[in-house]
Amino acid sequence: MESALLRDPESIREFFLNFGKLCKNPIDINYFLCADTVRAFYKDGRMVGGYIINSRGPLRYYEMIPEPARSRADIKRYLATGNACEITCFWLIRHALTAHERNAIYLFSAADALCAGKRWIFGGSVNVKAARTQKRVMPHVVYRGPWDFEGSPSQAQIYCSSWWELFGLIAVAYSWTTVADAARGGAQALRRGRRRYTGALREMIASRLSIRRAPRYEVYTQE
Repeated sequence: MESALLRDPESIREFFLNFGKLCKNPIDINYFLCADTVRAFYKDGRMVGGYIINSRGPLRYYEMIPEPARSRADIKRYLATGNACEITCFWLIRHALTAHERNAIYLFSAADALCAGKRWIFGGSVNVKAARTQKRVMPHVVYRGPWDFEGSPSQAQIYCSSWWELFGLIAVAYSWTTVADAARGGAQALRRGRRRYTGALREMIASRLSIRRAPRYEVYTQE
């Protein structure tokens, strides 16, 4: 898997179209063109995931929080003071990536967000699994509920961390996912090995039984 920062309009448009196939939230392409960072990931020449890092206001997550929640003092303090960036438009083609590759994309996004130099880093998702993974490094939920667009699911979330929390949690998350991936790979190899061993043992037993049970024929020849 390879990654690339997208700068030319054609590549960003390809990113925009791929994201649009997976996300029902309407977004103007100008948001993609004006964002600080647009990173895409490729596998076998195919775009399989990516995300945007943006710190230019108004932030997308701030605009997606419906009123009256958007006017809350804590949300304004985090999202409307110019001291935050957002990891947004995150997408990946799950079946095309290994668990290790998916985790790498999440951790890559956290590292890029740190480079924005803002105090607060925000993420959000309508997908429960994606939110769970992102909240390993952004544990503070600031809003939970539907976003401000028609058809938004009720389980949508917006969460954040400070830059120093994110910096510390990246190491923990990376270590954990690396260990988990290694354990998962070891377990799969063990299961494959056990299946091969069991299959070979079964064939050996069947072969032995067939030899023992085979009737003996005496062949008489007449000369």
